Amino acid sequence: MKPKQQFFLIVALMIGALLLAACGGGGDSESSAAPAGPQEFTVTVKDEFNFVPDTLTAKAGEEVTITFENTGSIPHSFAILNPGVTAEDAVGASEDEQHEMLVLEMHEVNGGESGTETFTAPSEPGEYTFICAVPGHALAGMTGTLTVTN
Repeated sequence: MKPKQQFFLIVALMIGALLLAACGGGGDSESSAAPAGPQEFTVTVKDEFNFVPDTLTAKAGEEVTITFENTGSIPHSFAILNPGVTAEDAVGASEDEQHEMLVLEMHEVNGGESGTETFTAPSEPGEYTFICAVPGHALAGMTGTLTVTN
């Protein structure tokens, strides 16, 4: 092969390699922009009347999966209240009224069992109280806070 032909072949190979590298970089940015799936939290009952953790943070409109593990010996539930609704409001309401007050309701989970729910975080940023809706439990301190951010 003549030196000129070798030079052009080397230049063509280098240009091809640069084009392939540039194309490969686009694939990485596309995969990082793909949705990662729901944000996942595990909330556990500790010492019978405490949620651990008792604070959660999610982005507005984001899919959220909560696994609720009841390590206690008695049934507990997990409910997220709408803004402005207090534990006292929810506990004192009828079942129909409670449904209007809740972002999410996981019914009673027996001791030693768990449950999982996926929901969409509220679109309004703010603080949302979560409680155990079993009568007396929220008033005994079984509450926490979901902070929804932009």
